[in-house]
Amino acid sequence: MAAAWDEGGRAGNLLQLLGVDAFGLASMITQAALTARRNRDACLQLAEHVRVVEGLLRRLQMLPRLRRHPETRRPLEQLDDALRRAYLLVRSCGEEQTARSYIYQLFTGAQTAAKLRAAKEEIDRYIRLIPMINLVATVRVEVQRFCLLEQLQATLHTLLFFI
Repeated sequence: MAAAWDEGGRAGNLLQLLGVDAFGLASMITQAALTARRNRDACLQLAEHVRVVEGLLRRLQMLPRLRRHPETRRPLEQLDDALRRAYLLVRSCGEEQTARSYIYQLFTGAQTAAKLRAAKEEIDRYIRLIPMINLVATVRVEVQRFCLLEQLQATLHTLLFFI
C-alpha cells in the first residue's frame, strides 16, 4: 500500500510540474540539489549543468516562436520532460531514508548516482539538437520571406503592366 501511495504521489508531483517551463525547472532543480541528503555532490553537479543549459536557453530568445511548430516544439518539449524527470530525481535525494540498512543505502546511492549521470546525458542529447532546431526555424522564416517577396514582385509586375 505504501509503495502504491509513493507512486501515486510521484505521479501527482509530475502532473504539478507539467505547466512549469525549462527556466522554472532549472531553478527548482537547483533548490532541490541544495537540500539533497544523498548524492549531494552529484545532485549539485547536475544542478550546475542545468544552470548552464538554462543560460544557453535564455540566450535563445526565439523559444516561443520555436514552440509554435510541431517539428521544433517536440524536441523542446522532450527537453522539458527530461528536466522534469531530473528534478524528481534530485528531489528524491533529499527525501528521508527510513529504517534502511547501510548496505541498502550504499547500493541505492550508487544507483541514484548512475541515474543522475543518465539524466545529465539525456539533457545533453536534447541540447545538441538546438542548432538543428534553430536551422529548421530559420529556413522556415526564409521560405516565408521568399514567398512573400515573390507575391510582392508578382503584384508589382501586374501593377506596372496596367500602367
